Amino acid sequence: MTKVIHAVNPVRSLAAQSRQQLLYLAIALFIGLIALVTSFSVYQIDQAGKNYMRLDAIKLEQALTNNPDYVLPQQDDFSAYRKWEDIPQGVRQLFSAGKIQPSDPLEIERINERGVREYGYLLYSNRYQSGGLYLLEFEEADKIEALTESIFKRTLIDASLITGLFILVLFFVISWLFKRALKPLALLVEWSNQVKQNPDNKINAQFSISELNEIAEHLLSTLQQVREYNEREQQFLRHASHEFRTPLAIIQASLDTLMVRIAPEDPNYRSLLRAGRASANMILLSEALLWLARQHARPIGKSVVQSGALCRELFADMQYLIENKSIQVSMDDQAGSICIEKDLFRIVLANLIRNAFQNTASGTIAIAITDNSFAISNPVDTEDLTETVRFGLGLQLVERIAAKLDWQFDFSLDRHSARVVLRWNLSSVPVSLPSS
Repeated sequence: MTKVIHAVNPVRSLAAQSRQQLLYLAIALFIGLIALVTSFSVYQIDQAGKNYMRLDAIKLEQALTNNPDYVLPQQDDFSAYRKWEDIPQGVRQLFSAGKIQPSDPLEIERINERGVREYGYLLYSNRYQSGGLYLLEFEEADKIEALTESIFKRTLIDASLITGLFILVLFFVISWLFKRALKPLALLVEWSNQVKQNPDNKINAQFSISELNEIAEHLLSTLQQVREYNEREQQFLRHASHEFRTPLAIIQASLDTLMVRIAPEDPNYRSLLRAGRASANMILLSEALLWLARQHARPIGKSVVQSGALCRELFADMQYLIENKSIQVSMDDQAGSICIEKDLFRIVLANLIRNAFQNTASGTIAIAITDNSFAISNPVDTEDLTETVRFGLGLQLVERIAAKLDWQFDFSLDRHSARVVLRWNLSSVPVSLPSS
């Protein structure tokens, strides 16, 4: 029994998986670049305000350097002072003197005497020989925030458009590169299909990538080894079957002679009949192996068979396998007369019934047969399940015959029972037996 392990992810082509991964990469890059641009924009907006104050400080220092009597501005929203002590006490206490660094503005937020929320900025500049300068600037918070929001939105929109265009171009470029990179694999698949369709013709692999040529050569070498193995196996089967034919014919002739000489009342007559049936089955099996070993097997002639009667005959032949055991056989016969490859059909049913009889545990062997199918199940010993798996050669032979005749063969094994179902493509209308 073959176990099929289903993959968690659906099976897709390498190109489809590459496109999906590229899409994920594009989304990740887009989000990452937008986050980077957003952070940079916020930083630039903050630096723009600070640079604006630095420029004002430079202008005032230059004015004081050129004219020591230059009057510094003293307005509510913008003012300048030569010394820290010159700053009004109410404003000075808003800032910490210990945090003041040259050309690095400090920022605070306050509610002024009019009850308006505003931002305050303090900058100390000492670039020129003016002895240093303190600049104070206050702006209404609503105006600053509205301006910042406007700049941020505009920057975000422009960044999104530029980033999206960049990602789109990058996606198509990488997709094109992936397509070119995967093209040799597509050629390898096409080459393997040609080899599959024409296994007898040697199709040389000529790819632009040396590794693909090595893979193709390995595949051809493996295919040649499998072909040689199959040929050796078929040759062995042909030779073995031919070697069996002569001794089997001698055995059958000898048994026929003994059956003529021994009376039916003789106690040994039943054993002789059993040996005759076994010999006939071996002759049929030899013919079947020869037929399977042929490269192009000729069609097997069909004849009318009473499948139910054939099953009961096989039961009688193999009854000795289940004698003195607590085993019952239940048969549901719903089949009439069918037209089928009689000899192969007999071999198949004999193997299935023999396997069930030989490998069954105590219980009931259930058989159901119709015009289109045969099913048999038998209990198995759960403590000796590995031994039950050796339903080997008989089932392999049945499977190969079924495959060559386009029959459907299913075998299943679990902890409680083994079950075989055989189906063939026949009309469900019973075939009438020819008149004698």
